[in-house]
Amino acid sequence: MKKITSIIAIALLASTVAFNANADDKKIEYKSSNLKVGMYEAGYTNSMKLNMNLTKDKGVSATIKLMDADGSTLHEETLGKKVGSYKLCFDMSNVKAGKYYVEVKNGDRIITKEIVKGIQTLSY
Repeated sequence: MKKITSIIAIALLASTVAFNANADDKKIEYKSSNLKVGMYEAGYTNSMKLNMNLTKDKGVSATIKLMDADGSTLHEETLGKKVGSYKLCFDMSNVKAGKYYVEVKNGDRIITKEIVKGIQTLSY
């Protein structure tokens, strides 16, 4: 009888350790942010339309801002917690030549991308 009780106790201990290890893995996985931002010009070169693809972890909201060099916000959007990926297009044809910034905040992560608009060109 002692042998069966010992085997049951060992099995319960092992399953508890395995459960706690999995719970810790999920906590670490949740804390790490999977925020990625990609930019490309829409259609053809010098179209002045800048597309942005964003992927993020679900469960955390994100804020996207397009700002000029002075820090004035030209566009701002908030993505909800349920959104995992998003596409956005900025039409840069109506803004003056200069430097602009896209800032994406997701939880405690911030990604800033620089955009330089020339007279007929975009670089990023």
